[in-house]
Amino acid sequence: MRGFLRSAARAARLCFALVGTVIGAGFLSGAELVRFFPQRGFFALVCVSGLLYALAFLLLYRCGARYGGFGGTLSALFGRAAGPVRALLLAASLVMCGSMLAGLNAAAEEGFGICASFPFAGLAGAALLFAFSGRGMKAVYAVNAALVPAVFAFLSAFCSLPPAPYTGESGSAFGGLVLCLSYVGMNAFLAAPVICDAGAADAGQTSAGEAGCIAAALLVTAGACIVLTAVAERGNASAQMPFLPAVGAGTAAGKLFSAVCVCGILTTLFSSFYPLQKAVSGKRRAALRRAALLALAFALSLGGLRLLVRFVYPAVGAAGVAFLAVCAARSRLTIFSSEAPFPRALPARTSPRRARRG
Repeated sequence: MRGFLRSAARAARLCFALVGTVIGAGFLSGAELVRFFPQRGFFALVCVSGLLYALAFLLLYRCGARYGGFGGTLSALFGRAAGPVRALLLAASLVMCGSMLAGLNAAAEEGFGICASFPFAGLAGAALLFAFSGRGMKAVYAVNAALVPAVFAFLSAFCSLPPAPYTGESGSAFGGLVLCLSYVGMNAFLAAPVICDAGAADAGQTSAGEAGCIAAALLVTAGACIVLTAVAERGNASAQMPFLPAVGAGTAAGKLFSAVCVCGILTTLFSSFYPLQKAVSGKRRAALRRAALLALAFALSLGGLRLLVRFVYPAVGAAGVAFLAVCAARSRLTIFSSEAPFPRALPARTSPRRARRG
């Protein structure tokens, strides 16, 4: 019984971490979802995205377990291209942090009616992240475990799922599939460090983590259906926060929704900053480096949430699709096999010749 509870706790911890990585400002506000999914006929595409999420999460989790985390996965599967891929991921993570800080500013302005000439909400979020991000994966797990259940409690209590918005067809089935794939690729790419490092930590006991990956995909799918349904019925797709009019801007429910958005933003903010924090940890003046990264993310947030979602997210999605394709091809689709086809990567300071002599 004790072993079962420990496995369930590991599955729930990873599930909340993965869900928290996805359901940030763009997801809960609806801005991200209306960009990647059509207004009508979205149900089938959301279900496809859920299946793709499950496959992508399982692939990255098993790669992390077999190759020793995210760094080992890059070394084993990308070889000499590992450095550029890591740099691309860090740049995407920085942009995501900027969009989350922009989301805090949008929540303060549209949700709480706080109009200020200076974006204090984003600055406060950056300060909070600086204070707690130095704890690594412990901070990511703790923040997501505390806030993700609150987010889904709100969604289940304030939103219904009538069948009407599911009917009809989108304008372009092929275009919808491309956007759906890009959407999953973007979020899986940004979540890769968290998933791979979780797989490395659970190496030898991966069944609980795999259950967490599948549960996360189901929760993200359900959340997307709820938000898109509400936007289709009563929301405003052209607003910076399309979901807010569906809840009721200026009402008590609207204030509560804005608070829930802040919870979702913080979960993604901590998860997105994790690879950046890990990249500078252990180096000289690590705290100063983290502060510089957060200052840069804050500067990016001044561009606004809508611009980042419209122009930057699709580019990150394309990079994510390419990343997953290489992982799947080089690891020979390890989600279906039980043996690692490639050995673990050698430590960075150990040459292959010395390794053979040893």
